[in-house]
Amino acid sequence: MTGAVAAATLLDGLRAHGNDYSGAERVFRARTGLALTGPVRQVPEGISEPVSVIVATYNGARSLAGTLAGLEDQLWRGFEVVVVDDGSDPPVRHVVLDTGLAVPVTVVRNPVGLGAGAARNVGLTVAQGSTVVFLDDDIRVSRNALALLALRQQHTEGCMFTGFRDNTRPEVFFAPDGTHTPRIEGDWRWLSDRGGDRYLLTTADRDVPRCDRTSFELVKESRHFKDFGHGRVIGFWDLPGMVSGHSLCVKRADAVAVGGFPEEYATRWGAEDLAFGALMAASGIFIVPALDWVAFHLRHEGRRVPRAVEHARLERALDRYRSMLRRPLDERRFPRHRLQRAAGAGRPGVECYELVP
Repeated sequence: MTGAVAAATLLDGLRAHGNDYSGAERVFRARTGLALTGPVRQVPEGISEPVSVIVATYNGARSLAGTLAGLEDQLWRGFEVVVVDDGSDPPVRHVVLDTGLAVPVTVVRNPVGLGAGAARNVGLTVAQGSTVVFLDDDIRVSRNALALLALRQQHTEGCMFTGFRDNTRPEVFFAPDGTHTPRIEGDWRWLSDRGGDRYLLTTADRDVPRCDRTSFELVKESRHFKDFGHGRVIGFWDLPGMVSGHSLCVKRADAVAVGGFPEEYATRWGAEDLAFGALMAASGIFIVPALDWVAFHLRHEGRRVPRAVEHARLERALDRYRSMLRRPLDERRFPRHRLQRAAGAGRPGVECYELVP
């Protein structure tokens, strides 16, 4: 239409919004007496925020058992668990039933794998909590993790919290909770030595110059991510790059409002968490690190494809990501996923559904 003004692109949104969440920080401290980023050593009483934990899994039965055991160990019980089985062969429902979670559980089966983004959106479709926590199926959280995330979301608006991970071995990952403690120093955003010729440029802008540095402390250098936003970069990274899909906590309404996770990244190294982070940041949601949210990640044993092949896949995914950044920010809509109740729930407290093709 002649004279019409083009809608702002996603990249325009990233450049328009900063990430200085000091106002939310002050409100949180006034209400709780605690620091928003933490670490919080003792969990206060009076937590009432309803939480849904969404775990998307594909052929991850072995590690999923440890992830669910970590959820069963939670000291605060005001949450439900939603497991989305994205085409696993065999299905993982028996793993969920064998865990015997003493909280409400929903299992959704996608007969054909759709990818991590679509699986998480399916989880959002059935989630009942006003706050959602996304976990990968190889992440084991500490016993107070969900309580502290619920506390943060109960007393803030417009914040998405991201956690950290420490890669570990099976004997640690599957040990009873409390036997070992994950270290935040194990997460690359805390301390990274990814050199310029060994790592891909993940920033939204292609014209960011290559960096000669070989060591980064991104949490500290960015004042806990506050100095990201407005397109600012540190080395190879900008604000969306601080978002890791293995551990995210956000208000469900905020996630739905941006259209959920982009579903066009259906392969490994899909960059769907990077794209989701860009959508959230461009819409004005603050990306906040939770320094006490450190989980064990089960280290993968061996690689199915060479590292160079994985990097080539990621480069293609980043090209799709940058193409997405040029689209209008307001064109995304939350996808509709139709579900039907599956036969044989298995036990009381477990709801089972299947995705309708």
